[in-house]
Amino acid sequence: MKNNVRLLIYTALMTALVFITTSIIKIPIPFTGGYIHAGDMCIFIAGILLGPVHGALAAGIGSAMADFLGGYAQ
Repeated sequence: MKNNVRLLIYTALMTALVFITTSIIKIPIPFTGGYIHAGDMCIFIAGILLGPVHGALAAGIGSAMADFLGGYAQ
């Protein structure tokens, strides 16, 4: 039980880190409306530290939050 709570907290922290680095550190790409961001670095770190399932959850939720709140989701 204690390890499950710890893993859940680490997943939530990595989700927040992916969201913050994707939202704040971005370089717009002209003519496409997209951007290059530093969130990918945190996604790779989440995958390495948390494993494939929890790393994918942190990456997916953090990136989705950045897209929705940044106005890129259509």
